[in-house]
Amino acid sequence: MKITVIIPTFNSAQTLDDTLRSIMSQNWPDLEINVQDGGSRDDTKVIVGKYPLALSGWQSEPDHGLYDAMNKGISRATGEIVAILNSDDIWMPNALGRVAEVFSRNPDVGMVSGSIKVWEDVPGGAHVVLRSSLLHLRKGMTVQHPATFVRRDVYERVGLFDIRYRIGADYDFVLRCLKANIPWMILSDILVRMRAGGKGGSTFSMDDWRIRRSYKLSSSVIEIITCATSFVRHVIRQFMVKVFGKKVLSAFRRHLWHKRTYR
Repeated sequence: MKITVIIPTFNSAQTLDDTLRSIMSQNWPDLEINVQDGGSRDDTKVIVGKYPLALSGWQSEPDHGLYDAMNKGISRATGEIVAILNSDDIWMPNALGRVAEVFSRNPDVGMVSGSIKVWEDVPGGAHVVLRSSLLHLRKGMTVQHPATFVRRDVYERVGLFDIRYRIGADYDFVLRCLKANIPWMILSDILVRMRAGGKGGSTFSMDDWRIRRSYKLSSSVIEIITCATSFVRHVIRQFMVKVFGKKVLSAFRRHLWHKRTYR
């Protein structure tokens, strides 16, 4: 079973080596690596050059953001299974073996999602395991996209990521797949280790609001409450960092992570 991994990257030389080493350590016999670079100006290509398989799938050109880079990488994919791994995340040992086993035993399954371990890349930083869930999508993106593997023909059926969404296109894609009745399996296995930060640090974004409203997943009242709650949390986070420092913020983040019903 051939697996293609897409790595969207831009000026990620500091973390990309960890990502590529985690991929190569899978020792998967039929693997394609498509590094889709947005025109980095750091040593990204030097890092990629250490891995001939990654260099063979290297493409560097301007793009219209993260999801445009993902779409370009998917369009070049030749594997039966497609994975997307951010350039600061890593696969856990035998992640590919576990996922390939599930796909092989379930030929009708189009998507497989597992859990991720999120951690702060600082001494004593917070960490939590977040599980994928299809039951809480009305609240937001509760499928762990870095730990989601997709048969390539699913993209042919439901389309690529909608780049009108700056940070929510994966959420929209998941909902389109559910609407199309794509068979899906959720695993409890931790497949990816992910650094904290990025869009996962907020419970509200305009993209999420637009997507939830377009799929009629929530009412205006609920959206207003969600927005207000997120704004209050943002203010509290900024206050904590300014007055108490990042250690207190880490404790606050740990508290929020462990409150998630889908962890």
